[in-house]
Formats: sequence, C-alpha cells, structure tokens
Amino acid sequence: MKKNILFITMLLMVNFVWAQDDLLDMLKDENTKSNPVLATFKGTRIITGQSNENISKKHLNFLILHRFGELKDDAWYYSLLGIDAATVRLAFDYGVTDKLMIGVGRSSVAKIYDFNVKYKLLQQTTGGKKNSPLAISYYGNMGLNTTTFSDLTRNNFFTSRLNFCNQLILARKFNDKVSIQITPTMVHRNLVAKTSDPNSVFALGLGGSFKITRSTRFNIEYYPRLNGRDELASNGKTFNDYLAVGFDIETGGHVFQLMFSNSTYMYEQGFVAQTTGSWSDLGIRLGFNLSRTFSFDNETKHK
Repeated sequence: MKKNILFITMLLMVNFVWAQDDLLDMLKDENTKSNPVLATFKGTRIITGQSNENISKKHLNFLILHRFGELKDDAWYYSLLGIDAATVRLAFDYGVTDKLMIGVGRSSVAKIYDFNVKYKLLQQTTGGKKNSPLAISYYGNMGLNTTTFSDLTRNNFFTSRLNFCNQLILARKFNDKVSIQITPTMVHRNLVAKTSDPNSVFALGLGGSFKITRSTRFNIEYYPRLNGRDELASNGKTFNDYLAVGFDIETGGHVFQLMFSNSTYMYEQGFVAQTTGSWSDLGIRLGFNLSRTFSFDNETKHK
C-alpha cells in the first residue's frame, strides 16, 4: 500500500514538473512575440510628401490641402500673407485592407487629377526574437494634366498629359517622440519643355517628426534632387529642392497640419521636380492640410 502511494506521489510530481515546464515555455513564447509599431506619423502625409501610414481597412479619408501665395514682396499686407493667391488640392484615400490604400485627388495647379496606391510591404516590430527595425511601403502615383495644350496647331498626344511617381518609403519610429523616414523617389514626365530636360527626375526624400505635446508634433521634410538640377521653368525661374516645415495638431477626429513650404504643388510629381520657390528670398508659402476620416466598417461601429 505504501509503495502504491509513493509511486502515485512520484507520478504526480513528474506531471507537475512537466506542466510547469510547459507553462514556462508558453510564457517565454508570449514574451518573445513580436509586436507591431504603430503611429509612426500622425497622418498619411508628413507634410506634403507621403508617410508610411495608411488608412485603416474600410475607412475613407477626405483631405483638403491649401497653399497660399509667396510671402516675399508685398504679400505681407497686399495679399494678406498670400491668402489671395491660394491653390487647393482635394483628395480621397480609402483603405481596401489594412495594408493597401488607394486614392484620387485633384489639384488646382495645372488642373491635375492624380490616382495613387500605397502598400505596406513590411511592418516595424519590437519585443520579439525576429524584429523588423523598419517599416517599408511602396507608393505609386499617376497624374493627368488637363490644362489646354499651348500649341493647338500641332499633333498633341494624350500620353503627353501623363506623369508618374514611384517611391519606396523607409520609416522608423525610434521612440514615442522621434520618427524618421527616407524616401527614394523617381518622378517621370512623358513631356518636358526642352530636349535637354530629363524625363525622369530622381530624389532622396528625407522626413522627420518630433513630438512636442500629446497632440502636437513638429515635422520637417526635404527632397534633394539627384539629377535635373540645370532644368529651368518655362518662365526662366530655377527649380529648387523642396523643403517644408510644419506642425501636426490633433483635434478630435481631425488632424490639422500647418506648414511653410517653398512649393505650390501638392502632389509628388510637382513638388519634387518643379518647385521654384526659394527659402533664401522668402519665396515660401503658408499652407495647411485638414483631414477627416469616415468609417464604413459596421463591425467596428457596433463593438
């Protein structure tokens, strides 16, 4: 009898040790599980350029972008900080999935319609054994210029109205306060002003966001061109590298972005390759972005 009790006791102890080991293994696996890094930036754009952020699945984002006239000369009083010379872009972005976003927009500058897609290739993760230090996305854009051709006597082609942008977005959120992004960019124009002008312009976009308060962040972005630096605008002005600084201000369901930029363009093909403003002579513009997101996800609404 004593032998049987001793045997049963030893068996229970072995089972307890095995169960304890299994529990420790489960806790270890849970502790080493990778977690996605969220909210690298406040919105889908750092300022004018794209960020790595997407709209959530079954959500629609309506975006209004305004850029006013240049601050130099008499803009301070005659045009009220350039407000009299405002340009605007209206855009809609829709989250097909949490990784895939599609969008359409229309700019008053050159009467451009643009159609775009952004896809998350890789999510930044932390807390696990195999983490990704970067978030990587692809962004593509096709623009359609609908202004009247300057010379109607020649044979003009529809394809001459088209221009394209391709970007690889590499972003990293270092902590709760600092996020940095590098954006290799190629802009292609089917039609250029002179044969010496490159159809394709390459740039290396640099962007950053720095948290000030819980609802406010300081942003900066810069797109130095790698070629096409001798190209001139039709009015003889020099094209400059795009540079902008601004602030994100969260107000409930809105994200309000206030900025100063040296470009009137609000889509990639324009501000990367055709910026004529210069910070050195106050050829900069006050502007803002205002976004509002609408949910079409009934499951989320009823939770």
